Amino acid sequence: MADDSIAGKWKLDRSENFEEFLEEMGAPWIARKAAAKSSPTQEIIINGDQIEIKISSIMSTNIMKFTIGTEFESEWAKNKSKAIANWEDGKLVLKENGANGEIVTTRHVEGGELMMILNTPKGVVCKRIFKKSE
Repeated sequence: MADDSIAGKWKLDRSENFEEFLEEMGAPWIARKAAAKSSPTQEIIINGDQIEIKISSIMSTNIMKFTIGTEFESEWAKNKSKAIANWEDGKLVLKENGANGEIVTTRHVEGGELMMILNTPKGVVCKRIFKKSE
């Protein structure tokens, strides 16, 4: 079941285990340090089963467009993977299968904040907490 409360513009407030997540994904040291210092924004647009997520930082902008329940190709840090998104218990759950295994990203609103939880194949759990902007 869709939860439109995640829609809108969000700015990163804080992170937990982000550098560990990037390290497991194979990001070089300098890229991990730069990414950890950035404060990206995330814009989520929901139109029925169509979802667009735009993540922008000083370093890059990544746009992901997909339909709930339909496999699509995702690209992150120049790595392509097969992905599928579904609503599970009111949370947007994105499962990506790439070179490093399956990464599961969950988005939901808790206490007025957007929680973005990334789970890696080796068990790293990264939390990125965003506050509503505009």
